[in-house]
Amino acid sequence: MAEKNAKTPAQESAFKTMIYPVIILVVICVVCSAALAALNDVTKPIIQANQEAATQEAYMGVLPGVTDPSALTTVENIQTPGVQGAVTTADGLVAVKASAAGYSGKEVVVYVSFDASGKILATSVDASTQTTGIGSKTMNESFWSGFLGWDASQHVSAGNPVDTIAGATISSNAVISAYNSAIDCYNNEIKGVA
Repeated sequence: MAEKNAKTPAQESAFKTMIYPVIILVVICVVCSAALAALNDVTKPIIQANQEAATQEAYMGVLPGVTDPSALTTVENIQTPGVQGAVTTADGLVAVKASAAGYSGKEVVVYVSFDASGKILATSVDASTQTTGIGSKTMNESFWSGFLGWDASQHVSAGNPVDTIAGATISSNAVISAYNSAIDCYNNEIKGVA
């Protein structure tokens, strides 16, 4: 009976060469997955805090004279499509962060500040996700400076107040769409409420 339960050298060899390595790899994968999950839990709040600090810096970058994040009041429950956030200041300035899908569906982000009368004071464009040297040209001051002074009572469009960049129509239209989202947010959710 003991001879029937005994494994032949071929069976033992098959276990060692085929099954045992699979078991070892599964164990390694489980351990690595658990380590990555733990690392994610540890770094998630740090990453979120860094992103919030970067966003506050970007808001202050488009709000003239604002150098202290405590001077910003976050506008809660923004519902405007394409708008990721907004802040106000005690003196009536507003900054809105908006985005739109550019080339290959990658986001273009704009920060737009409005004065108390609804004119665009300052802006910044992050088109780093767009094709370098083509769509990324929407980050150049020569493109976005045309929006400065624009009255938020009307939308922007291609050719009004700026033309799209040749060869970068999709990226240019994404910036225009993001500006319109910011304008909608200002008019529908902030103006008179801030």
